[in-house]
Amino acid sequence: MAPHTILMPVSQTRSLVFALAGTFVLRCASYGAGIIIPTFLGIKSRSDSDVTASLAALIAITFYGAELVGAPIFGALSDRRGRKLFMILGPIFGGVAIQMLGFTSIIPILIVVRVLEGLSTASSAPATLGFLSAATASSERSRGRVMGLYEAATVVGLASGAALGGRLYDSFGTTAFTLLAIVYLVSLLLFLPVRDVKTSRDAAHHPGFATLRRVASGRILRFAPAWLAANAVLGSWFAVAPFLASGRPDPSQFLMQGFRPGQIGVAFMAFGIVFTLGAITWGFVMPRIGRQATLLIGVAGLLASTPIFFIINRQSAGQERTTMLALFAILAVAIFVESGFTPAALAYLAEIAEERPSDRGAVMGLYSVLLSVGQLLGGALAGPAASLAGINGLIGVTVVLGVVAAVTVVKLGRSEAQSRLVEMDPTMTMPG
Repeated sequence: MAPHTILMPVSQTRSLVFALAGTFVLRCASYGAGIIIPTFLGIKSRSDSDVTASLAALIAITFYGAELVGAPIFGALSDRRGRKLFMILGPIFGGVAIQMLGFTSIIPILIVVRVLEGLSTASSAPATLGFLSAATASSERSRGRVMGLYEAATVVGLASGAALGGRLYDSFGTTAFTLLAIVYLVSLLLFLPVRDVKTSRDAAHHPGFATLRRVASGRILRFAPAWLAANAVLGSWFAVAPFLASGRPDPSQFLMQGFRPGQIGVAFMAFGIVFTLGAITWGFVMPRIGRQATLLIGVAGLLASTPIFFIINRQSAGQERTTMLALFAILAVAIFVESGFTPAALAYLAEIAEERPSDRGAVMGLYSVLLSVGQLLGGALAGPAASLAGINGLIGVTVVLGVVAAVTVVKLGRSEAQSRLVEMDPTMTMPG
C-alpha cells in the first residue's frame, strides 16, 4: 500500500499550484464567453420569437460535443507526448475562438466558437487531471485534497468567468471578447512553469482505444449513471438558465425577470464561491468519512436544493428582503452539501487510474467524456423543459436526474462492499 505521509518535492508542489491556477483562469475565460452567448441570445429573444431556449441549448451542447470527441484523443496523446503540451494547447484553442466573436455574432459563428472552446477543455482537462493523478500517486490523502481543489478551481473559475464576462459585456459590449483573450493568455502563462511528471512511453498507440477499454470496465460502468446525471444537472442550468434569466420577463417566475448580464454573472459567481468552499471542505472531510458516504451526502444535497429553488422561483418580485435572504441562505447550505459529490467522484476515477498508471491521461480523460456526455444530456433535456415551463422546467429536470444519481450511488456502495468481501474471501461470488 502506498504511504500516506510522503512529502512532495518543492518543485512538484509548485507545479501543482501552477496547474490548479492555470485551470482556474482557463475556466474563467471559457465561461466568460459562455455566459455572454446565452445572455446575448436571451436579450435578443425579447424582440425575436425565433430565438428560443432550444436554440440556446443547441449552441451550448456543441461545446460538450466537441469535448466529448476530443477528450479521449487528447487524453491518450498526453500519455505519449507529455501532459504539459496539452495543458498549453487549451488556452491556444480558446484564445483563437474568442477572437472570432469580436468580428461577428451570427449563429453559425457562435457554434464554431463553442466547438473550439470545447476542444480547449478537451485538451487541457484530461492532461491536467493526468498530471494531478501522477503527482499525488504516493498519497491518497493528498489526492483527495488536490482533486477537491481541482474541482473547486473548475467551478469557481466558471462562476468567476460568468461574473467577469457579464460585467465586461455590460461595460464594453463586443469589445469584451478581446479582453477575454487576455485572460486566456494569462492561463497560458500559468501553465508554462509546470514540470510534468515522467510519462510512461508504454501507453497505447491508438489514442481512443485505451479510454474505450476503461469505459468498458465494470467499476466505471457501475458509477457512470450517477456521474452522468450530476453533470447533466450542471449542463442543464449552465446551458439555459442565463438565457431564461435575461430573456422576456415572466411575472410568475422570480428567476425570469429580464436581468442584466452583470446581475446574472454575479449570481453564478455566488454559486461558485459556495460550491468551492464546499469542495475544498469535503476534500478534507472525505478521507475521514469515506468516499461512499461523501457521494451519498452530495446527492442528498442536490435533491434538497430542488424544493428550495422552487419556493424561491414562486416568490413575487416585491417579496420582503428578509424572506429572500433566508431562502437564499438555505439554498447556499444545500449547494455546500452537494459540492461533496464531485471531489469524491474524481477521487474514485483517480483510484481506477492507478490500476493502469501508464494510461493515466486516457483514464482521467473519462472525466471530460462523462462531463461532456452528461452536459450534452442536460442541455438536450433543458431545451424542451425550459421552453415548456421556464426555470420550473429546469427544476423538474434536476429532480429526475437527482433520483438517478441517488439510486446509482446506493447500488455502487453495495457493489463495492461486495467486491471487498470477495477479495477477503475468494470463495464468495458477486451477485448477478
